[in-house]
Amino acid sequence: MFACIYVPDFPVEAIVRSEPLLREHAVAVLEGKPPLARVIALNEKARGLGIGTGMTKLQAAVFCEERSNNDVSQGRGTRKLNSPGSGVLRQRSPEQEKAAHAALLDVAHAFSPRVEDSAPDVLLMDLSGLERLYGGPAKMGRDLKSRVTAVGIEANIALAANPDAAMHAARGFQGITVIPAGSEVQRLGVLPVQILLDALAISSPKLANQESSAREREKLREQRLDTLEGWGVRDFRTLALLPEHALTSRLGQIGAQLRRLARGEGMRTLALCAPQSQFEEAMELECPVETIEPLAFVLNRLLQQLCARLEARALAAQELRLRLQLEHRVGDEQTTTIQELNGATSFSDNVGAKPMMERLLRLPVAMRDSKVFLKLLQLDLAAHPPGAPIIKLWIAAQPAPPRSAQRGLFLPITPEPEKLEITLARINAIVGERRAGIARGLDSHRRDSFQITRFIAGDEISNPLTMTLPDTRQRVIALRLIRPARRLKVNLSEGRPTTLAFESEVLWGKVMWSAGPWRSSGDWWTENSKENLPTGPWDREEWDIAIAMPRNDASEEQAPLTLYRIYRDTDTSEWFADACYD
Repeated sequence: MFACIYVPDFPVEAIVRSEPLLREHAVAVLEGKPPLARVIALNEKARGLGIGTGMTKLQAAVFCEERSNNDVSQGRGTRKLNSPGSGVLRQRSPEQEKAAHAALLDVAHAFSPRVEDSAPDVLLMDLSGLERLYGGPAKMGRDLKSRVTAVGIEANIALAANPDAAMHAARGFQGITVIPAGSEVQRLGVLPVQILLDALAISSPKLANQESSAREREKLREQRLDTLEGWGVRDFRTLALLPEHALTSRLGQIGAQLRRLARGEGMRTLALCAPQSQFEEAMELECPVETIEPLAFVLNRLLQQLCARLEARALAAQELRLRLQLEHRVGDEQTTTIQELNGATSFSDNVGAKPMMERLLRLPVAMRDSKVFLKLLQLDLAAHPPGAPIIKLWIAAQPAPPRSAQRGLFLPITPEPEKLEITLARINAIVGERRAGIARGLDSHRRDSFQITRFIAGDEISNPLTMTLPDTRQRVIALRLIRPARRLKVNLSEGRPTTLAFESEVLWGKVMWSAGPWRSSGDWWTENSKENLPTGPWDREEWDIAIAMPRNDASEEQAPLTLYRIYRDTDTSEWFADACYD
């Protein structure tokens, strides 16, 4: 059993997929630059208005204008996009067609591992052995139809015993068609012979390759169609009844091939294609967008399409890459270098020279929620505005397997990664980038050397400082850093501190016990000045001390002990307290 997915008027369907409101309107797709733009594809509603392929933009606009005038005269309103039946002209978008074709491939590869990429609007699949998984042919057709509709595309689905019969049925019948084995002649007999000639290049690739150019193939197609029309052959059934030797003597090998295809006979091997690993959606805007609010509507639609493709392949996104093409403005023109003009650099702050902007969002876990993606992109664009109107945008996702986690019954519930990521994005928008996250220690001997890294739920505190008590119980001691370090006045006895007091506070105490000193130094090879203490060289003696700060009504023996870490800068001989133990 083979299945075929055929999308009628594919250029129109690719545009309607990105703009679902156009599905209720007459849409015609133009190709070429004005004034040579002509209609290359249109839907049934546009044909009903009188628009035809090959018309110029001006000619097609006349039919749309006539329909609008008729609506006004009958009191049905004016030319608005939300009035059903109004004509709409759109320029052809190769990026949207590429994304729509990729979405069809995602659906096909998720349904069957054997897929042939026959044409941009035609896909063939081998369904052998999938009955136990999906059920009978009718159920497989309905399931495949629902999956194609889920990615925003309306297509014809046909199932038959051979791939060519399935393709002809999909191109000739609307909706879902199932042709049982042995009934191909009866079911395909009513189809016009023009469908057979249109699909000949796919059905007989060897014969099509012998015809050098597309123009030559189109010319031969018209000649064969005129010949068959002159013989009175207008459908599959009439062609199938002709004797094979007579067709071969008049049309050559192609005549016998056409007769076999009309009878639904023959079998060929599919030219299988590999599943795509790139997930990208694009849209070219009719009018430039300057603010984030209208841009959010476009981003929402593209993200929904992207998530639908990921869901069809049972995948999620690990990172999102947003590219924006900005409108070139005269006010943005600046002096550029020869390297910039030659494209040596990819991006520049000069919008006039490099009208492109790129943003990359790395996600902590694999996600597939379009609402979360939209909110993250909105916060990121609010923090990094494009600086010029946007005329085109691309969104690409790095696929990854969806996350799977098993939580314990008695473990506390952690926040969902999606909501946590939005919260962190909002915090970064307020405090600035790289100022919210987890402090990670650097590979350095400096104890307070760290950097802020991305926070990911589930991280554990590593290397806790524990102290073993006589009763063998374990307790965690927290080291609370004092920033900036407080200057001290320390009295020494035999080289060890005995009393200390803070210079800025009325706080003093007697040192009950002390441990040290521990000499530490580093970064002496750097060129940083001594004033830049956090990153410059250091050389100091560190002590751990316990001081007693007695109250007025208590003696020193009854005073509580407080643990501090102090150090002496050997260059200046000054004392500081930089941490206390809790």
